[in-house]
Amino acid sequence: MKKVLVLVAAAVGAAYAKRKIEQQRSEKDLHAATSRMNTTPQPSTTSGGAWAAASDRPT
Repeated sequence: MKKVLVLVAAAVGAAYAKRKIEQQRSEKDLHAATSRMNTTPQPSTTSGGAWAAASDRPT
């Protein structure tokens, strides 16, 4: 009987650990995705340069 309880406890512990690992992985992926969305390249604030060359606007 004790062996059965140990096996059940091990199975429950493994399922719990697997669920926690998956949750942490999804939170990590979500954080990475939102970090990428917030880091957009900003145009140069100086007049001329590569930004002016790439745009239609005259400087």
